Amino acid sequence: MIIIGLVAIVLTIFLITQNPEDPVFFDFFGIGIFCFLFGVGGWILKTKKKTPDWIGFLILLIGILGLIVDGFIVIKRIIGG
Repeated sequence: MIIIGLVAIVLTIFLITQNPEDPVFFDFFGIGIFCFLFGVGGWILKTKKKTPDWIGFLILLIGILGLIVDGFIVIKRIIGG
């Protein structure tokens, strides 16, 4: 799971440095994230089982990737001028 997380973080950083002004990237990124969260939420509500550790890992990874993307935007536009 750690390797998948590191690959996702590196890929996210690479993608946002390519063309950060293009809002299409963030639309596709957001659609994928919200579809995943929708599916996981539905699965958790439908099954009465305890959620496995990989669910917590993926939600944590989504939070990290979102922080990287939003942090890059803030640094680039506000601090960087």
